[in-house]
Amino acid sequence: MKWFRNLSVVIVVFGTLIVAPSALAANFNLTTSPLPVLLSAKPGSSVSTDLRIQNSSTAPATIKVELKKFKANGTTGSPEILSRGPGDSFFDWVRFSTTSFYAQPGQWTTIKMNIDVPPTAAFGYYYAVIFSQDTGGTSSKATQPGSKVNAGTAVLVLLNAQAPGEKQQLNVTKFSSVHKVYEYLPATFNVVVKNTGNIYTAPSGTIFIKKGKQTLAQLDINPGSGNILPGTSRSFSATWNDGFPVFKPKLVNGQVQTNKNGQQQMSLTWDFGHANHFRFGHYTAHLVAVYNNGTSDVPISGDVSFWVVPWKILPVIIVVVALVGVGLWTSLKSVRQRLNRSHKK
Repeated sequence: MKWFRNLSVVIVVFGTLIVAPSALAANFNLTTSPLPVLLSAKPGSSVSTDLRIQNSSTAPATIKVELKKFKANGTTGSPEILSRGPGDSFFDWVRFSTTSFYAQPGQWTTIKMNIDVPPTAAFGYYYAVIFSQDTGGTSSKATQPGSKVNAGTAVLVLLNAQAPGEKQQLNVTKFSSVHKVYEYLPATFNVVVKNTGNIYTAPSGTIFIKKGKQTLAQLDINPGSGNILPGTSRSFSATWNDGFPVFKPKLVNGQVQTNKNGQQQMSLTWDFGHANHFRFGHYTAHLVAVYNNGTSDVPISGDVSFWVVPWKILPVIIVVVALVGVGLWTSLKSVRQRLNRSHKK
């Protein structure tokens, strides 16, 4: 399982946290491998992993290693980096092969992270290993809960202490369509899944778009297999855009346009190569997802219905259908009259 990577301006969700460099380190840049690290160990044992860091900047740098923790921030899947708090004894379980190293530009360095899991450990522990430039204490420090990492990167490590009583359980708490009626596609669907167990778990699944019994599309949810932390909910979205015509983001000189509220502007696109994908009528979206409870896959599902009604061009469609109907009726009437005349002869 890997945590779903959701790239934004500031972060890569539950993978590597990257923030803009400070003025003190304008050219400082790091690359890490692997992305999210998932570890499992029985209480009373040890586990280790290699973390690889590359100095991707153009100048040599001294890089320091710090340990923090993280939690889920809302339902977006973005992590909130936190400093050690009272009672966080699991920080003491961790040992690094080094906490500071010097790296030339382009150089990869491997740091070993060892975790000695005590016999009393149980379920999930969530570490953030911070790699940042060691500026000798002249740069600002990220020590407050939820603060940003200054000119650095964070590898997130999820540890599962496999104790008796471990429970993996997910529930779909919401499955909805953004609108009940669409004029044209795209149609967007939101799925909210809650972890009601006591260890991180990742759902995977598909939304089947149907009209009657015919399946028209299959939309993946959580394609990156993002984990959901215990007691939290995670929202996923999927969009069906295989239609004619279809709304697409408005571009000017290759740039997506937004309105005064920062919302993406859309323009109606007519690609007559997809004219056979004209959408009209009642549709259903059927969610089929699964998660593993440690022994087998457990299904979770949901259904939602919606309409696509191109009301602006509906009168034109009605007129065209009516004209076609009149034409067919006239042709059939003419054929019937000719047949009657031939029979009379």
